[in-house]
Amino acid sequence: MKNSVVFEGGIDKVSTLADGSLRIYVGTPELPSETMVNVFSLIKKPGYVLISTNTINQDQIDAVEKATTNAEFSEKTPSQRMRGVMYKLWEKTQPKTLNGDTGEMEYVEFDLFYKRQMNKIIDHFKTKLD
Repeated sequence: MKNSVVFEGGIDKVSTLADGSLRIYVGTPELPSETMVNVFSLIKKPGYVLISTNTINQDQIDAVEKATTNAEFSEKTPSQRMRGVMYKLWEKTQPKTLNGDTGEMEYVEFDLFYKRQMNKIIDHFKTKLD
């Protein structure tokens, strides 16, 4: 299976996310079935993006294919994965955190939420050392 796909399209929308990253929406004309299959096979896989307003020729495709095949593109580290999962949990639970003292809803910034959760995890494993 190919690890890249080239098709006509353009950027329709760009959104900023809370962690400073971008979400880029790409629109395409109707694509051939084979191209669509290749696009779907790459969902959720890390990779590189090349956007050009010029036509991309076969030599350029081959050069990109060679460069991406030879690149050491590692997946996220376990700590990056943990932070990402915690961010999703934070998104899901905020601002639904209830303040125990006042009984009111309390919004917690992600960094504080992350530190609190990490402290709970650390404390849990510390108990295993005794």
